[in-house]
Amino acid sequence: MSIELSQTPLLSVSEIAGLASQLDVIHSKTVKAIERLNKDIETRKREIASRWKNAAISMEDQARYAQSETIAATRDIRDKAQAELNALLKSAGAPHDTLVSQRQFYDSPVKVLSRAGLGSAERTHYATQLDHAGPSELAHMAQLAVSTKNESLAAAVLGLLDRLPTKERSVSAAHLAKAMKLDAFLKVTEYIKLGDARLQGIIVAVRAFNQGRANPLSTLALTLRERAIEKSIIEERGGSDA
Repeated sequence: MSIELSQTPLLSVSEIAGLASQLDVIHSKTVKAIERLNKDIETRKREIASRWKNAAISMEDQARYAQSETIAATRDIRDKAQAELNALLKSAGAPHDTLVSQRQFYDSPVKVLSRAGLGSAERTHYATQLDHAGPSELAHMAQLAVSTKNESLAAAVLGLLDRLPTKERSVSAAHLAKAMKLDAFLKVTEYIKLGDARLQGIIVAVRAFNQGRANPLSTLALTLRERAIEKSIIEERGGSDA
């Protein structure tokens, strides 16, 4: 198996959280800006309707002229809003690109566990001590690591399991890594979901404003993205900053 190596920097969980937070803030600014712009449109509609209502012409002409002026006023507000909305969209691009670049480091618990305690005396000690351990001992050490939430021990066992032929492994690397319930893996997974949802929310909101109506399918897709985020993991879990 071959992989393509890149110069993408590995970010910590707190740095990734910061990127997701930036996107959350930009999304909030976008929503507030569009709410303000929609209020401006509604205000102009009321002003136009009130003015033409008192005009000394037929009701049909009142309605026609009011509608024509309303369309023009709405278009004018939307046109003038493009610079502001485009700037918000552009500002979301960089943090989102950086955020999703971290998937390659956090897309599996095995990758995250393989980095746990890397270079530490503790992990080196475990690896040396278990260097000649057999499948049964490694299986027990894997259970001990899970029970005690010892990530350095689990990482050492993971490295030793990789040396064994697949048929001799009493526990798989994937099973061990998943059982550790690594905070770094769990949190980053949700931060990336959050960042994706916020960028999509910005795009959907701007598109709906420009078109004057929401797309039901886009709204549904955004709702499903939002529901898929396990916010309790981000808000409540503590843990490593790997």
